[in-house]
Amino acid sequence: MKIKKFFSGKRDSESRKLVLYLILPIFIMFIVLLQTINLTVINGKKYETQSENNRIVSRTIYPTRGLIYDTEDKLLVENIASSQLNLIPERSTDTLKKIKEIADLLNLEKSFLLDIYERQIKKPRYPFQPITLAKSLNDEQIALFSVSSEKYKGFSVETGLVRSVVNKKSLAHVLGYMGYSESNDENKSSNFISGNQIGISGIEKTYHDQLSGKVGTRIEEKDVSGKFVRVLSENNAESGKDLKLSIDLDLQNFLIPFFEGQKGALVALEPKSGLIKAMISSPAYDPNIFNSSSSLAEIQSIFNDDQGPLFNRATMGNYPPASTIKPILGLAALDEGIVDWNTIIQDDGEFYVEGDPRPYRGWKEDGHGKVDLEKAIVESSDVYFYSTAYDLTIKKLESFLKKFGFGGKTNIDAEESNGLVPNEKWKLGYIGEFWFKGDSINLGIGQGYMLSTPIQISQSIAVIANRGEIIKPRLVEEIDESPTELKSLGKINLKDETNWEKIEKSMIEVINSPNGTANNIKDSRYVIAGKTGTAQIKSYEDQEYEDIRENPFFRDHALFVGYAPIPNPELLILVIIENGESGSRVAAPIAKAGFDYYLTKNE
Repeated sequence: MKIKKFFSGKRDSESRKLVLYLILPIFIMFIVLLQTINLTVINGKKYETQSENNRIVSRTIYPTRGLIYDTEDKLLVENIASSQLNLIPERSTDTLKKIKEIADLLNLEKSFLLDIYERQIKKPRYPFQPITLAKSLNDEQIALFSVSSEKYKGFSVETGLVRSVVNKKSLAHVLGYMGYSESNDENKSSNFISGNQIGISGIEKTYHDQLSGKVGTRIEEKDVSGKFVRVLSENNAESGKDLKLSIDLDLQNFLIPFFEGQKGALVALEPKSGLIKAMISSPAYDPNIFNSSSSLAEIQSIFNDDQGPLFNRATMGNYPPASTIKPILGLAALDEGIVDWNTIIQDDGEFYVEGDPRPYRGWKEDGHGKVDLEKAIVESSDVYFYSTAYDLTIKKLESFLKKFGFGGKTNIDAEESNGLVPNEKWKLGYIGEFWFKGDSINLGIGQGYMLSTPIQISQSIAVIANRGEIIKPRLVEEIDESPTELKSLGKINLKDETNWEKIEKSMIEVINSPNGTANNIKDSRYVIAGKTGTAQIKSYEDQEYEDIRENPFFRDHALFVGYAPIPNPELLILVIIENGESGSRVAAPIAKAGFDYYLTKNE
């Protein structure tokens, strides 16, 4: 019995030891089994995809952006080869630290590179798609990086294309510049390419979809170390379309020096087609600073310039149209039967409203004497138009001005402002006051609350040249050799259609008559129809203008708009010189120089 108990106890002890020895391996095997099930069954698809992504890489093929030419096929914007600093985030570790080190090494601004990285890394992108941190690296920077490149895995210097504006400042506001999008910009373009620049302003923005082309993709196989093995498939990129602008570069470059050191705008267009031949906004900037610069300070200096070089005054600037709208208001008075061509008004230099002792003064202190409509336009009688505006209701004034495009966009292929044609509702809502007859009187000479853009004034006067036809202004003449469409926005019908020609005759006499406000630009070779304007920007009240003008920023704006040659006008020119004071002496001669150049250049 004792022997049985001995062997039985020994077996139990060995069994327990065996169980203890087996528990750990069995547990490990169980964990392995669970993990195998997890990898192959539960999350098998997920890990299969991740594995495939580590081996198969989708690369973006960027399209070549379309070129831009002027009307004579002179190259305006091109793509030039540039060495650029790229980063593939998936291959980099401690990325922020390395960006700072590379910035120090290459003498680049850390904040600029970090800002680009932080914005681009948040955007949707393909795996292993590079981010461009800096462009236009010089030879010294390339050499410095090459020596240290082994330290910066994921970073590389590659050759790419950057946008280059050939004439720099000359057409800055027309062409615009490139930049990296904000998140809300991505939805505005069907051809948005993450990590690539987009058009931020000008033609580059308006025609971004046409210029940018379509992105392609290349599927590549990589080995475990990330090295290229082979191309599995490729979908080629589609290059962007070339644009031909209506701009005449020679005319543009001829006119720009007249704006040196001055703020202002110029629009030159063909009245019958609406094609823009020149467009100037001064001061300007160099778009290449945005297209290829790696200097945040350089870019910030443009943004912080209080002269507003980025602001397109030609389409966004809001100015009182002043006396340039007198021909249009003359047509309104004729159409409403307020006056006819024989109506005479005595202009003694002041106009009074019954019950208001304050005089509304004309620009000529002693007045113009007996004035009919033609003389009122030729000599720019304020009192005559005070009187006609007084007799017209604000509703009729507003309605007629809006027919000519004021208070709304011209539909030009560029960003533009609406301007403002005020009325009772607007004044009550924005100023908190009721509309007075005096407001209508001021509107009668293009002053008061009314604001207009240079492109609006140009379009409105072109309506007279076109005998009531409203033509959409346009900057692009062809897209990939396909002409853009001439578009009529409507027709203004007068009760007496002969008034178009009669108003034009009055505008001709503005230049041809010895008493005309622009007689100084009369030319025996061709006939100009035009109108001067001097826009008051500060109320005189009890002050004399001589006291006000001591501050240059309070001086009146100088305006002139005209078209030539009559009877078949080829060109309309609008000039605004901020604080230029005299439309006759300052703005009109610039337009005259433009007419001389354009109309006689082929002689």
